[in-house]
Amino acid sequence: MAREVNTMSELVSPKQVARAIGVSESSLKRWCDRGLIETIRTAGGHRKLAISSVLEFIKTSGLNIADPAVLGLPASTGQGPRTLNAAQRQLIKSLVADDEQACRQVVFDLVLANHKFSSIGDAVIAPAFAEIGEKWDCGEVEVYQERHSCEMCLRVLHELRATLPAVDPDAPLAMGGALAGDHYSLSTTLVELVLRENGWNAETLGNNLPAETLVHAIEQKRPKLFWISASHIADTPQFLLDVEQIYATAQANGAALAIGGRAMTEELRKQMTAHAFCDTLGHLESFASTLRPAST
Repeated sequence: MAREVNTMSELVSPKQVARAIGVSESSLKRWCDRGLIETIRTAGGHRKLAISSVLEFIKTSGLNIADPAVLGLPASTGQGPRTLNAAQRQLIKSLVADDEQACRQVVFDLVLANHKFSSIGDAVIAPAFAEIGEKWDCGEVEVYQERHSCEMCLRVLHELRATLPAVDPDAPLAMGGALAGDHYSLSTTLVELVLRENGWNAETLGNNLPAETLVHAIEQKRPKLFWISASHIADTPQFLLDVEQIYATAQANGAALAIGGRAMTEELRKQMTAHAFCDTLGHLESFASTLRPAST
């Protein structure tokens, strides 16, 4: 039976943080007073700390977490592999073993080691699921294990969103998702996280979506960037027609269209038009940076 998984809260108390990193509460409050950790006052006047700010402070200060469980992190956080290759191997092992707590540890160790979400996605999560897919093809894992691995990883990704600071009210909007017939959620969720980490107000619309509703989303929300995640293409001619319609709508509404995913091939690209074809999350990250004016 899988172990019960504790998750993080978006707000924690100074006492919890002090205990987690092994310092006095008075020292922690001084850091808060200096603005090093974002402080929020509740309606009752109590001081709460944003978990995103706490984790950022831990990363930039090089602090070790003495008691990770106090923050809702796996108890062994900080003791696992912090290199991408080692983490990939550990993630595969944890997913196939149905060990969600170990999956959380792998990913949070990488986050605390200052690896960007794009690197975690490209070098750890994507190849891990590619290998699990190969194991399924060879009969080494069951269908339920592959599907449950996706669900466990999605829960971890949703939890990671809490580690990011609140989006700036003036941040550019990015939206996207997967077209009809594509039921994979991991890729489009990772795109959302990568863009939010880079200062975008990014929202995934989900998967298995008809082109018509994505067209309406572009027309009504007018994002600066729109993405299509293509992990599986059920009907190639229809997919090409859908992309053509979405590209025309993006052009008419001032949105850049980026397309990527494991189902994309060179032959498909030759039949499509987009503002960017992205083989990796890193490519998307680089393209997105060209759409934002440089800070002054």
